[in-house]
Amino acid sequence: MSLTKPISVVIADTAFIIRKGLRTLVQESADFEYLTEVADAKSLEEALLQHNPNVLIVDHCCDDCFSLKVIQKIKTDFPKTNVLVISHEKSIEEIRKVIGIGIKNYLLKDCDEKEITDAIYCCSKGEKYFCGQIIDVLLEKEISAKEHCETGGITERELEIIKLLVSGKRSKEVADFLCISHYTVNTHKKNIYKKLGINHSYELAQYALKTGLMK
Repeated sequence: MSLTKPISVVIADTAFIIRKGLRTLVQESADFEYLTEVADAKSLEEALLQHNPNVLIVDHCCDDCFSLKVIQKIKTDFPKTNVLVISHEKSIEEIRKVIGIGIKNYLLKDCDEKEITDAIYCCSKGEKYFCGQIIDVLLEKEISAKEHCETGGITERELEIIKLLVSGKRSKEVADFLCISHYTVNTHKKNIYKKLGINHSYELAQYALKTGLMK
């Protein structure tokens, strides 16, 4: 993907090794512009005031640093900055709390490079992106680490198709609505089911409800 203007990125994480890893990933892409990195909430606010980035990649960790309260304040104070949360937290309760404050982009720290870069692209456009592991937790599934890496994230087009299917439209109706062929819709549907590790439409509805797509 080649952009006319690079996506500017600020990184906020308490762990040195995570910051350096994300910095390297960002700097290796011509589509991204690394601005700075911080390790605490006060430095983060100063960095956002100074740089006004397109994307903030922020660790969601302890209550005395990048807590939900801090992240929510950032969303309010810096509405033009899109927030990508990255965390070790895998509990469904905590994931729901993060999504509940309006976070549309959420990764776990053991995601692969493609999921991270895809998430940055989606985040910069204000599109939703949850990594494969987050999706599995929301669907209360347990699969292997290898399968997690193979699932990947759901694209914006796939999200659009999910919304239409869950609303009750058939594949042909979705195709007519989106002005694409029903064969294309069926291909997207197969890819969606494969990524989510599901086989039935009720599981698709469950995913849509738990990720807030149908709110």
